[in-house]
Amino acid sequence: MLAEIEGLDYGSVNATKGIRAGYLPQDGITLSGRTVFAECLSVFDDIRALEEEQKTLEHRMGELDHESSEYHQIADRYHHVQAEFTARDGYNIESRVGSVLAGLGFGRDDWQRRVEEFSGGWQMRIALAKLLLEEPNLLLLDEPTNHLDLEARNWLESYPRNISERLRAYFATTGFFSMSR
Repeated sequence: MLAEIEGLDYGSVNATKGIRAGYLPQDGITLSGRTVFAECLSVFDDIRALEEEQKTLEHRMGELDHESSEYHQIADRYHHVQAEFTARDGYNIESRVGSVLAGLGFGRDDWQRRVEEFSGGWQMRIALAKLLLEEPNLLLLDEPTNHLDLEARNWLESYPRNISERLRAYFATTGFFSMSR
């Protein structure tokens, strides 16, 4: 019910406004079509779109007269986009992806392998990496350690201690439910 996979037979569910639940099922995830790194990076498609918009705006500003009203409109938009990109930690998304992948046991040589080359257990790790990178404020993990070796399990348990202050504040306010025994 919390993950909105099953409905209620009766009654209602009340949630605090702004709750973003992230759910990792026990199995059944199949990924294909990208490299491991690109699959995880896809979590940040909206931030990457801001980066592309910045480049487009920079190019347009370079072609315009700096005194024109169009230039000032584009410059205003550029500053807005740049501020949002910075606020959303856009300059660090690749290092965040690398850190999570490494923590879950993916070597750097695995990052450029196609996701469909990996077994179901390793695909679950990729899905877990994406979920952690999405930063939901409620994590619902159905036996998340089933597909993790001891080293990755220890990393996952220590993850909140090894992250930036911004993310530490996120984890401090995150409900972390694991249905493992």
